Parts: sequence; C-alpha cells; structure tokens
Amino acid sequence: MDDGKAQQQITTYRMRVLAVVESSPHALTGREIALAACMSYKQTIGALNALYNYGKVQRHGRKFMARWSRVLPQQHCLHPLDEMFLRMKAKK
Repeated sequence: MDDGKAQQQITTYRMRVLAVVESSPHALTGREIALAACMSYKQTIGALNALYNYGKVQRHGRKFMARWSRVLPQQHCLHPLDEMFLRMKAKK
C-alpha cells in the first residue's frame, strides 16, 4: 500500500472512532467503540490515542479499564482584573 492510501485509511479510522465517541451520551470502553465502529481493537486504540493527542477525546482511567468520551467545552474563568481590561478594550 502506498503512503497516501495508508494515510487516508488511518484518517478514516480516526473519523469513524471520533463519530462513535461524539455520538455517545456517556463514556465508552475501547472494546465498545471497536464494536460500534466495526474495527479491530488494535485499530481503535491506535485511533483513540491519536485523537487523545490532538485533544479531540478524553480518557478516564488507565489501560484496559479506560473509558473514552468527547471533550466537553471548558468554562474559561478570567481573573477579575483581566475581565476589566477586556471590557475596557471592547468599549474603545
């Protein structure tokens, strides 16, 4: 298999895994994701690790007991002084 086709296959695995994780209302194990995405466990874990490194999924736990979920939007809390400067900047 040439490099372009191999890279496209890997990207497709990641897209399939990400679709399963994002569509789930709760955290899933690697095995559950593999079954839902119709992939092998090894392919699924490889895709999950890549997505985790890109910050697209969250891992809860370690190794075989890990559960994977989508990344929830974070609430950014600013220091009151930073908020004041942002308000002043917006008024200009």
